[in-house]
This record gives sequence, C-alpha cells and structure tokens, in this order.
Amino acid sequence: MCFADDAQFRALISSGLRERTGGVDVAALIAGWFADSTELALIDSKASEVGDRVHVAYRFDGVEEGEPYVVEQHLYCNVGDGVIERAELLCSGFRPRGV
Repeated sequence: MCFADDAQFRALISSGLRERTGGVDVAALIAGWFADSTELALIDSKASEVGDRVHVAYRFDGVEEGEPYVVEQHLYCNVGDGVIERAELLCSGFRPRGV
C-alpha cells in the first residue's frame, strides 16, 4: 500500500470536500471514484518536489456507463518511510471527452 496506516487525506472534488484518516480508508475512497469505469487509461503523469512535499499530477481517459470522460488530479503529499503520510488532492471532475 502506498499510504501509511495513519495517513491523513483531504480531497476537493466536484461534489465537495472529502476527508479520510487511515491508509485503508484513503485507498478505498480513491478506488471508489474509478470503480464504475469500464475503461481507464493513464494519459499523462508527472512528479516533482515542492519544498518538503511531492507533487504528483496525472490524467486519465476513461469510460463509465458508456460515456467517455477525462479526469485530472493533482496530489500534494508528505512521504515518510516510503509511504504517503499526509496528502491533499484537487480533482477536475469527470469531464466529457472530446467536447
């Protein structure tokens, strides 16, 4: 798992703020966002350091309920002992592809 057992996570998504504590709960929240996707492809990703934090950005093309979408997320996190201890995420929302 990429999250610490006591990870702290906050995400601003199109429907509002989501917060979770604990690696299992954080991973389940993120996995749930993509659970209904019948197709999911990583289109772009990059990582860099911002002071003492790691910035990870990624974009997916997917299909959910027959509708193609694109989504981009930016994650800022503190990493210790090889796992994410704290993270804040900003999401574009699932946007129609090709519009």
